[in-house]
Amino acid sequence: MTISPFHNIDIILIYKPFHFYLSISDITDVKLNIIENDLDEEINQKLIDHDRLKLFILKPQQYNQKFEQIQKFLNTGNNSKHIGFLLVEDPQEKCTILLRKKIEKYCKSNNIINFLKTPLAKNQFFYEVRNSIQTLFLKCSYEYLEAFSFLRDVESKAIKDLSKAMTNKSFLAKDFIDLVLKKSMEITMADAGFIFINEESFHSENKGNSASKIQNLNRPLKFYQKGKILNSQKIFLRKNYLDPSHSKVTRHLVENKIGISWFDNKNNLNPKEKIIALKKVSPLNEVDFDSKTYKIRSYCAFPILLPSGEMEGFILLINKRVSEDHILTKQYDIENYVTKFSSHDLDLLESFTNQAGIALDHSKLIYDLKKVFESFTAASITAIESRDPTTKGHSERVATLTVGLAEAVNKTSTGIYSGLEFSKIQIEEIRYASLLHDFGKIGVREHILNKEKKLFPHELENIESRFINLQDKLKINILENYINNLLLKNQAPNNIDLEKIRIEIEKTTEKLQKFYKIIQEVNEPAILSQEFFDKISEIAATKIIVGNLSFPLLTEREIEALSIKRGSLSQAERLEIESHVTHSYNFLVQIPWSSDLKDIPEIVYGHHERLDGSGYPRNLKGKNIPVQAKMMAITDIYDALVARDRPYKKAVPYERALSILESEAKAGKLDSELFRIFVDAKIGELTLDQNEIDAKINSKQTSVA
Repeated sequence: MTISPFHNIDIILIYKPFHFYLSISDITDVKLNIIENDLDEEINQKLIDHDRLKLFILKPQQYNQKFEQIQKFLNTGNNSKHIGFLLVEDPQEKCTILLRKKIEKYCKSNNIINFLKTPLAKNQFFYEVRNSIQTLFLKCSYEYLEAFSFLRDVESKAIKDLSKAMTNKSFLAKDFIDLVLKKSMEITMADAGFIFINEESFHSENKGNSASKIQNLNRPLKFYQKGKILNSQKIFLRKNYLDPSHSKVTRHLVENKIGISWFDNKNNLNPKEKIIALKKVSPLNEVDFDSKTYKIRSYCAFPILLPSGEMEGFILLINKRVSEDHILTKQYDIENYVTKFSSHDLDLLESFTNQAGIALDHSKLIYDLKKVFESFTAASITAIESRDPTTKGHSERVATLTVGLAEAVNKTSTGIYSGLEFSKIQIEEIRYASLLHDFGKIGVREHILNKEKKLFPHELENIESRFINLQDKLKINILENYINNLLLKNQAPNNIDLEKIRIEIEKTTEKLQKFYKIIQEVNEPAILSQEFFDKISEIAATKIIVGNLSFPLLTEREIEALSIKRGSLSQAERLEIESHVTHSYNFLVQIPWSSDLKDIPEIVYGHHERLDGSGYPRNLKGKNIPVQAKMMAITDIYDALVARDRPYKKAVPYERALSILESEAKAGKLDSELFRIFVDAKIGELTLDQNEIDAKINSKQTSVA
C-alpha cells in the first residue's frame, strides 16, 4: 500500500476478553500500538495527533457509564475523525435488554464500529478486531480525503490570478515564481527584486522518509534564490542562499513571520500591525553591487507563509522608484528618484505573498491529497481482496492492462480511434477506475463471493451424512423386522436369510455410493451435460423407504443447485454477484471528485456492459457505453481468463484467451477495434511473467513447425 495519512493506530484495551496479541499485514506503513489503559485517562486527553487513529475496546457498560464524557472527548477538535469503538460484551457481566437496546441505538452514530455479544470465541474476536481496524482506517481515510477536496475548492477560488498560473503545474514551476516576483515589482515599481524559497521544498522525494524528516528538523534553514529581476544595475547575492544565522533580514522574517520595510531617511515608516519598520541600519549586507554607481536606499521583504504558519520563502524588493520610467544608473538617480515603499504598496505586497503562500500550500495539498487517495485506493483494494482472496492482484493487473490499452489507443493511426487521444489526467482517471472497479464486492455476501462449487461445502457434507444415515436406518429396520419375525415364529436365524439381508443392504449402499459419486462430479462448476442432468433428476426422484416412512435423497435447494447449467452460481447468486457493479457505482458517486476525475463512477458502472445490450446492470448498448468502460471490459475478461490464482478454474493459455475474446468481439459483445489494438500492441503481455511469455513463444513456434 502506498503512504497513508495515518501512521499509527492505537488499540486501547479498556476491556481485554482474551490474552491480546495482534498482527495485521493488510495495512502497511501503519504501526499498531497495543495499549492497556484506564478509560478516564484516555478521554481526559485533549487533541489526538493528526496522523493517529484510536480503536477503543471496552464493555458496553463502560461506554454507557462514560457516555457524556466520551461525547465531549469526541467533540474536541477533530477527535471524532480519528476514533472508533468496539464494544465487547463480558460473559460474566451480560447486558440487560434495556442496555442492549440503548447500545444498538448508539451504534447508529457515536463512532461505534461494532457491538460483539456473547458467546464470543477467541478467533471470532480477533477477526472482528481486524475488521474494525480496517473499517476505522477506511472511514477516516475517506473523511480525510473529503475534507481535503473541500479545502482545495475553497482555496482555488481565493487564489485568483496566481491560481490560474498554477493550473496543472508544480508550485515550484519557474513561470509561477517569476509571475509572483514580476507582479510584486509591477505594483511597487521596485528597481530590483528577488524571490527565495526554502531549500527543503525542492526535495519532495525525501518527504515520505521519516528518517529524512528528522534530519530536516535539525538542518539549518536555507533560502535559495529562485528568481531575480533587475531593471537598472547588476546586483548579486554574496552567497547563493540566505539563512537566519548570517542574514539579519532572514532572521527577522523567520522569527517574527511578518514583513520588514526600511528606508534610508530620518523619518522611517510608522510601524503597522503586521509590519516591522526597522530603524536605520547597515542595509542589506547580503547583496553586492557597484558602490560607485549604486546604493540601497529602501527595501522591503515579506515572508511567504503557508496557512499552517510555516515560512516557505520570501520576497525581497529593493529601491522603490517614484516612477517606473526612471532607470537608476548613478548615485544621483537613487538620491532623487528612490522613495519608501508606501503603506498601499505594503498592503498589496502582503496580499500577494499571502496568495503565494496559499498557492504553495494548494500545490502541496494536491500532492498530499494524491498520496491520501492512493492510500485510500490501496486500502480499498486490500478490503476487496480480504473478502475475495482468490482474485488477489486482479485490480492492479486490470489497471496495468487498461492503462496500457489507453496508451496504445493514443498511438494508433488507423481505424475509428485514430483521432482519439487520452490526456495524462484521463489516463490517471482510467487507472483509478480500474483499481476501484470491483470495490462493490464489499457489499456482496462473502460465502457467495467465494463460492467455488454448486453446493456449499456444508451442503455436500449434509448429503453425505444423510446417505450414511439412510444406510444405517435401512439396515436397522431390515434387521429389526427380521428379528421380530423370528420371535413371532419362534425360529432361529439361518444363513440363507442373513445372506439375503446382506445382499439387500449392499445393493442399497452401492446405489447410494454411486449416487453420491455422481453428485460429486456434478458439483464441479463445469457445463452440465444432458446425461448428468438426467442422473440428477433420477437421484431427485429416488426415495428410500424405511418402514412406513419415505425419505427423499435431496432437498429442493440441493436439486436446484446441482441443476445449475454452467458455473457454480444459481440465478439468485449470480444476480447478487452482478450487483457488485451497482455497489461500486453507489460508493464511488459519493466521493466529491475533481472535474478531472468526475467520470470514474460512470466508467466503473459500464465495465460489465456489452455492445449488444447483453451486459449488466443497465443493458447499455454500443455508443451509450463509455470507451474507457469498453476497454476495461476487454482487460477484465482477459485477466479473469489467464489468472492462475482462482481455485475454481484453471488458467487459460494466452492464445486461447485471445481466441475467446475474438469470439466475443465477432459476436458483437466487445469492441472489435479496441480488441485489434489490444492484440497488435501485445497489451496482454504486460501482466504475464517471463515464464508465461516464453511458453507463449514456444507454443507459437511449435504450431508454426
